[in-house]
Amino acid sequence: MSTLTFYRRVRDETGYDDREAVKRGTAAVLHALRDRLMPTEARQAAAQLPRGLKEVWSAGEMAGRRPIKLHRREFYERVRREGGLRSTREARFLTIGVFTALKEQLSSGEADDILAQLPRDLKEIWEDA
Repeated sequence: MSTLTFYRRVRDETGYDDREAVKRGTAAVLHALRDRLMPTEARQAAAQLPRGLKEVWSAGEMAGRRPIKLHRREFYERVRREGGLRSTREARFLTIGVFTALKEQLSSGEADDILAQLPRDLKEIWEDA
């Protein structure tokens, strides 16, 4: 899947027409997910992304970081803030849309590896996407 196709998939899942809002929101979800994962797992996931999304994924990455313990509420709040969204509800829809597109992009083994590192409440969202 190309970067453009990925954004289209997110747009189709969320119903957002604004391309810039989709890009901004996608970046927010990818950053929150990346920071929730162990660095090794984050690198493995990034390796399966198209070049444009690899750049988005790695923006702001810090060497030697530890995973941030985000649960659903904190995850949505981070996405809301970073994505410039008005509500937690919008952050939830966007997260589901990005997770759906991401699961289509990744191998099933990599998607399972991500699932294994998520807390129960985020696992539910990942599995539902």
